Amino acid sequence: MRLDLNLMFPEPQREGLDRGPLPKQKLFLDKALSSNNPKYLAYFGGVGSGKSLVLCATMICQGVLYGGEYVIARQFMPELKRTTYKTFLEICPPELIVDHKIALSEVHIKSASGKPAIFYFVGLDEPDKLRSLNLSGFGIDEASQVSEESFLLLMNRLRNPKGLRKGLIVGNPAGHNWVYQYFVKQDMFKTLEAKQQFELILAPSTENVHLPVGYVQSMLATYSEERIQREIMGSFDAFEGAVYPEFRRDVHVIPPFKIPTNWTRIVGVDHGYRNPAAWIWGAVDGDQNIYIYREFYEREWLIEEICKGKSGRPGVAALMKGEKIEQALIDPSTRAARSETKGEKVSDFTIYTQHLPSDFPLIPANNDVTVGIDRVKSYLKINESTKKPKLYIFRSCTNLIDELCKYRYKELNHSQQGRVNEREEPYKHDDHAVDALRYLIMSQPEPYTSPDDIYTKIKYNSLEGSLHRDLERIRKPGNSSDPFGI
Repeated sequence: MRLDLNLMFPEPQREGLDRGPLPKQKLFLDKALSSNNPKYLAYFGGVGSGKSLVLCATMICQGVLYGGEYVIARQFMPELKRTTYKTFLEICPPELIVDHKIALSEVHIKSASGKPAIFYFVGLDEPDKLRSLNLSGFGIDEASQVSEESFLLLMNRLRNPKGLRKGLIVGNPAGHNWVYQYFVKQDMFKTLEAKQQFELILAPSTENVHLPVGYVQSMLATYSEERIQREIMGSFDAFEGAVYPEFRRDVHVIPPFKIPTNWTRIVGVDHGYRNPAAWIWGAVDGDQNIYIYREFYEREWLIEEICKGKSGRPGVAALMKGEKIEQALIDPSTRAARSETKGEKVSDFTIYTQHLPSDFPLIPANNDVTVGIDRVKSYLKINESTKKPKLYIFRSCTNLIDELCKYRYKELNHSQQGRVNEREEPYKHDDHAVDALRYLIMSQPEPYTSPDDIYTKIKYNSLEGSLHRDLERIRKPGNSSDPFGI
């Protein structure tokens, strides 16, 4: 049986282009049809990157080559029928289909083994329907919309002796969810062999040369940087509800270098025991740029251990030995009394002062969350004139980088949507290093704002506008130009 794979991909709409899979689609096909690892393969990318198409083409190839039984799924059945199911039927050569049970959303196609390969199209909002299946493989479209439990359930169904028994998922990145944990971060895997079972292929929209002329260029010209990263470049670090969408690894994360001795050094501290204790060290250069150059991030360490070390691992005192720290800003809630010793109230703050050097400049931080978040944003923001931010982070500070990517605002529940304003309140989860960063940055002045930036926010016919015009004339005598353009 001969199957021309190229015919499952649409004819190019422009001259000079060959029919067939795009480079990243071909890579996905090659890995998915190989008998070697990865066992679980993800294809994620921007809009128009051909995710559903390559998933259906790959599943058809598996069925033709090996026979067996397969599930193609999405979270909800109506969306599955309108998209993936429709694409499967459009690209599957009609001569391959031997049975199509429309009422059951079930398609049987010819295979090289002589017995038909069976494809079940199912919605994952009712996962119990999957428990009796013995699968040769599965494919999930828009995997970010489904739960980790559904993915694990399908993994447990891969026990049919026919086929490669691989799990394929495609979709758009949606932040640091379970897809990110399994296919990108992988810190829950203990061995290299376990990590190698999961592989991600990232396909930006810009790779698809078959899209209409100007389609991607129009989005690049009109979308915000956050939306470009999420919907075109396929970044897992950009997502709806992110507290710090300004943060970009390619801009803010830099290789470590030796900090000059004359730079001011400051520390932000978020205390914790069950939750991590997070210490963040920053150095301020002559232009008031901040470089985060070190982090301490440990769970279930007593304050004495945080300060002096534990089990041969250094504490914060050893980490900064010989450094002149100008300020160390700690969560002010540590000042609250937690116990009484010999009639004296003891707080976490006082315990820290007992175990740190006597001259260590530990003081309570400003814990205004809203103002602090705005201040961090102003340091992350890329200045239009310099094309640079005011905040950089050494790539060795992995926990801070991870939290900056994860940190998000609380969402309204279904009953509140459309009736209640969005709340500017972050989740109190995975926020220890970012809280320490906020304390640190709140000790610094706001980045300089040019007069032009100020004037754009002031109404011309207002008292404030009049005062600014008068001040501008005093500051630049003889200059008759009006900063408002009038």
